[in-house]
Amino acid sequence: MEIEEKFEKAEEIVLEKTRTLPPKLENVIKIAAILIGIYEILFIFNFNYTLYDLFSKMGISIAPLKITFQTKQGEAFVLAMILLITYLLYPIKKKEEYLKKIPWYDYILAVLGVISSMYLFFVYQRYATYAEVYMIDVVFGVMAIILVLEATRRVLGWVLPLVVVVFLLYGINNIGFNWIRFTQQLYFDEGIFGIPFFVMTIYVFAFVFFGAFLLKIGISDYITEFMISLFGSRPGGPAKSAVISSGLMGTVSGSSVANVLTTGTFTIPLMKKAGYPPEVAGAVEPVASTGGQLMPPIMGAAAFIMAEFLGIPYNKLIIAAVLPALVYYSGVYLFIDLETKRLGLKGMPREKFPPLNYFIRKLYILLPIAVITVALVWGIPPHISAISSLGIAIWVAWISKDNIKGHEGIYVASVIMTTILMFTGREIASPVTIILILLALSLIVLSFSTRLLEFNEKLYISLLFILFIALTKYLGMRKEQILLMSGVMGIVFSLIVGYISKSEDGKKMYSATYESMIDAGKTSTSVMLAAASAGLIQGVLTMTGLVTSLGYKLIDLTAGNLWLLLMLTMIFSLILGMGVPTTANYIITSLVAAPAIYNAVLGLQPYSSPVPGFTTPIALLAAHFFVFYFGILADVTPPVALASYAGSALAGGDFWKTAMNAVKYALAGYIGPYIYFTHPEMFLITVENWTATTVLQVLYDFGATLLVMYLLAVSLTGWFQKNLRKEIRAVIGAIGIAAASLHVVPVAVGVIVAIGLRLFGKKLMG
Repeated sequence: MEIEEKFEKAEEIVLEKTRTLPPKLENVIKIAAILIGIYEILFIFNFNYTLYDLFSKMGISIAPLKITFQTKQGEAFVLAMILLITYLLYPIKKKEEYLKKIPWYDYILAVLGVISSMYLFFVYQRYATYAEVYMIDVVFGVMAIILVLEATRRVLGWVLPLVVVVFLLYGINNIGFNWIRFTQQLYFDEGIFGIPFFVMTIYVFAFVFFGAFLLKIGISDYITEFMISLFGSRPGGPAKSAVISSGLMGTVSGSSVANVLTTGTFTIPLMKKAGYPPEVAGAVEPVASTGGQLMPPIMGAAAFIMAEFLGIPYNKLIIAAVLPALVYYSGVYLFIDLETKRLGLKGMPREKFPPLNYFIRKLYILLPIAVITVALVWGIPPHISAISSLGIAIWVAWISKDNIKGHEGIYVASVIMTTILMFTGREIASPVTIILILLALSLIVLSFSTRLLEFNEKLYISLLFILFIALTKYLGMRKEQILLMSGVMGIVFSLIVGYISKSEDGKKMYSATYESMIDAGKTSTSVMLAAASAGLIQGVLTMTGLVTSLGYKLIDLTAGNLWLLLMLTMIFSLILGMGVPTTANYIITSLVAAPAIYNAVLGLQPYSSPVPGFTTPIALLAAHFFVFYFGILADVTPPVALASYAGSALAGGDFWKTAMNAVKYALAGYIGPYIYFTHPEMFLITVENWTATTVLQVLYDFGATLLVMYLLAVSLTGWFQKNLRKEIRAVIGAIGIAAASLHVVPVAVGVIVAIGLRLFGKKLMG
C-alpha cells in the first residue's frame, strides 16, 4: 500500500543529535529508562500500596510493599536517571567527532548527576524533620543546579539555560549571596523540584508512557491510515485527513514537532501526490500537529502545570479548552478547503487507499482514547486515567492482530464488556465478578467446542485481563486501584504472553511493549529538563518577590492599556517560544505576564468573579489560557518555527514560504485568544448558571467566531468559487477583523457579506 511507504526525507531530519552507544552503554540507558518507569509506577503512582492491599485482602501480608518515599525523593530519583541518560546520550557539541565516542568528562558528569540528585533522596527525610541546610547541602545543591543547566543545554539548546542563568545571578545577588537560603529555596523547597517537575513526575510521565505505547503498538499508525482512507479520495482529502489524524495523535503525544515527524511521514507525501505545492503540504501538517497540544483530552505538559498553578482540576480545564480547540481546527479546515478549491485539486483514486471496511472493522482500536477521555471527564486522576487506558490499548492491540486466529467480534465484545465492568463501583462487585468469570469460562468453552476461538495469544491475554479484573472486583478493591492495576498488569501480561509466543505478531508485541518502556524514559528527558530549569526561574521569582514587581512593571510599561498589554504578552510569548520549549515558555509567561493581565482587569466584571466552584478568578484563567496558546504557536511562528521547519524538510519546500503559510492556516490560534479573553463564557466552566440566555450567548460567540475565521480565510486565500478582486478581499478582511469583537453590528455585516458571496460571488471575481 502506498500510504505505508515512509517518506525518505523523514530519516534525514534530526532535530536533536544523540550518540550511537556501544551495547554495554546502551544497556545502561535502557536500565535507567526502565527504572524511571518502575519507580514511577511503584512509588509515585502508589502501585506498591495497591499491591499490598490486594495481597492483604487475600490474607497475605507483604510488609516490604508498605515502603514509601516522599514525593521529593521520587523526583530526585527520576532526575538522577534523567541526568545519567542525558550525559551518556547527548554530546557536549553536535559535531560528528563528539557523536562517535564518550569523552572521559561525560562519564564523570553522568556520575555526578546521579550523586547530586540521589543526595537529596537520602537527606530529604532529615531536612523534612529539621528544615536545616548545611554547607555540604550547598555543595550538592549547587552541583545539581549546574548539572541540570548543562543537561538542558545539551538537549534543548542555549536559550533556556541562558535565561535561567540570568535569573539565578539576579537571585543570588538579591539575597546578598546567602548560599544557604539559595540552596534551600532552589534545591530543597522549590527550584529544580518545584511545581513544574512535580507535575512532570506525577502526571505527565504517565501520558508520555501512554503515548510511547500507542506509537509502538501501532495505534497511531491505525489513526493516520484510517483518516487517509476515509478522506483521501475526496478533494483535498490528504490535507483534511492530516488535520484530523494529527489532531487525534497530537492530543496524545503533546509534541508538535514529534507529531510532524510521525504522522507527517504519511500525510505530507500524499498531499504532494494529490497536487499540493510543497510549501502548502509542509505547512498543513505542522499547523494540525501544533493544535494537538490545544485539543482535549490531553493537551500537552503545560496544561497539567496550568491546572496545578490555577488550583482547578484537569478535568475542568479540558472542558474549558473544548470550544477554543474546535475553533482552531475549524479555522485550519476552512483554509485548507479554500486552498484546495483555489488550486483546483481533485480527489485521488479510491484504489490507492486501503479498503475503508478494514478500518471500520478495526474501529475498536480507538477504545483506549475513548476510555481516557471518559476517565478524565469523570474526574479520575490524570495519571490513573492514562495508565488504565494503556491496559486497554495493549489488549486491543493484541486482538487486532490478523495473523493470530480468533473471532474478532467475540474478543471485541469481551474487551468492551470488561472495560465497562471495570469502571463500576464496589456496591455491585459480586454480580460483576460472576459476570466476568462466566465471560472467561465462555471463551474457554468456545475454544474447546468451536472453531471461532483457539488456544493462542489472543485467548491468553483476554483470559488474563478478565480473570484479573474479576479477582480485584471480588476482593472489593477501589475503582482507582483497579484501573491502575489493569494498566500495569497489562504491561506484565503483554510481556509474558509475548515472550512465550511462537508467532511473528506475538514477538512483535513483546518487542513493542519492552521498547515502549525504554522510549518513555528516553523521550521524557526533554520535558523533565525543561520543567527542572523553568522551576529554577519560578524559585527565583518567588524568592526575590520579582514575580509581583515584574507584573506591575509590565502594566506601567503599557500605561495600563489592556490591549497593548495583551499584544506585548503575545509578542513576549512568541519570542520566548522560539528558543524555549512550550512547558518552560508557559511557566515563565504565566508567572510574569499572566498576573499583570489579571491586575489590569481587576475589579471589572466578569473577570473579578471566581470560576464557579473554585476561588480562582476568571481573569486569571483567561490570562493563563492566553499565554498558553501563544507559547504553543511559537512552534509554527518564524523565524525559528521548529514544527514548520520539520514540515518544510519533509515536503522539500522553501522554509520561509512554508512558515508563512503555516501562520496563515493557524490564524484561528492567533486571533482566538483575544476573543476568548474578552468573552470568557466560551471557556464554559466560567458560566455559573446555565440558562437559555447563557446558552444562546455561548452559541452566538462560537458561531460568530467561526464566521470571523471564514471571512479571514476567504480574504487571505482570495478564493470564492474563483479568484476575488484585491479590493474585495481587503473589504472582506476588514469586516472579518471588525467582527472579531463579536459585536452584533460587524457580525451582522459579516453574515450579510457571507450571504452576498453566495448570491453574487460570480460578479466579484477577478
